[in-house]
Amino acid sequence: MQLVELPFFSQEECDEIKTYAYNIERELTDQGFDKYKSDGAATDAITTNNFFRYNFFQAFPHHADRLASFLSQTNPNLDWPIVVQSWVNIYRNGQGIKWHNHTGTIGKSFTANIFISGPIKPGITYKEFNQKAYTVENKVGYIHMIPCELHHSVPAVEGDEDRITVGITMHSYQTIQRDMLNQIAFNSRMYQDTIILTKEHFDGA
Repeated sequence: MQLVELPFFSQEECDEIKTYAYNIERELTDQGFDKYKSDGAATDAITTNNFFRYNFFQAFPHHADRLASFLSQTNPNLDWPIVVQSWVNIYRNGQGIKWHNHTGTIGKSFTANIFISGPIKPGITYKEFNQKAYTVENKVGYIHMIPCELHHSVPAVEGDEDRITVGITMHSYQTIQRDMLNQIAFNSRMYQDTIILTKEHFDGA
């Protein structure tokens, strides 16, 4: 099992992030992006389909420090700095996300999901190569980190309570491919989803 599961946010922090998630959704809707859906999109959730228009950790930079510490402790073989994309997911009744994985380099790229609010069951389903799928129940404030190539899905929400999470992808800087450079440029007119994360302050530099 390639899953790392640990506590990350407090209940108070989750409540603050929940408010942020709804505000971002409202901003995207006001800007006319509520109908945007890329080819092959795995969901119709507004904040997920527009993940490249904002970055969660730009709004919460103190949590970026926490992510750097978490990665230093759980993944000592990563090459720093780390390129990080992060967004929020809001799934309502009938919404989920289909089987998918994330583009990246094996051993150097990871994806994570932090559960913020909503139904804790059935959780996230993961499928490793040549293995049976397994489901891990949600825990408020807990992070799930997996290799980018690992397939995963979230069943459609049943009921009136929204499911809210923070999604993250992380890539060792040295593994970024040429075709990704335009997307991670800080002056990109379309993509605003990327930050560069260092761990210098954790090394005593």
